[in-house]
Amino acid sequence: MDEFHMLTNKIRASLPDEVRRASRVAGDSDRIVSAARDEAQMILQQAREEAERILEEAKTEQRRLTDESEIVRMATAQAKEIVASAEGSARNIRRGADEYAAEVLSAVENHLGRLLGTIQRGREKLEQRVESAPVEETLTVTRDRTGLIRR
Repeated sequence: MDEFHMLTNKIRASLPDEVRRASRVAGDSDRIVSAARDEAQMILQQAREEAERILEEAKTEQRRLTDESEIVRMATAQAKEIVASAEGSARNIRRGADEYAAEVLSAVENHLGRLLGTIQRGREKLEQRVESAPVEETLTVTRDRTGLIRR
């Protein structure tokens, strides 16, 4: 019976630290996801602005070259290449930003999955200890709103 009380007291003493740690990790994960989303949005916005700037420069260059009658055909071809290149660059920048955001979110998801697995195993061990405790004393076991077992 003393060993049971000693184990129960140890569990009670360590459980709040684990819960606080889990809450902190969950909060950190939320901040990481939020930061990743913010960074992805910022990268996408920068990519759009850069693509627009490049396209505008290409159009300006196209107009300038078109005004010169002798090299109109060359200018038109070059301007189209510049526009195509700018559009390709913009697509690549957007794709890279999307891939980065997906990688960050996947890493966060994996981390949270491992954390939830650890928490579940801890709860199962605790429940096994409670269920396997001697029946000498009647215990009232309930779960609070967070799912923790309370006496």
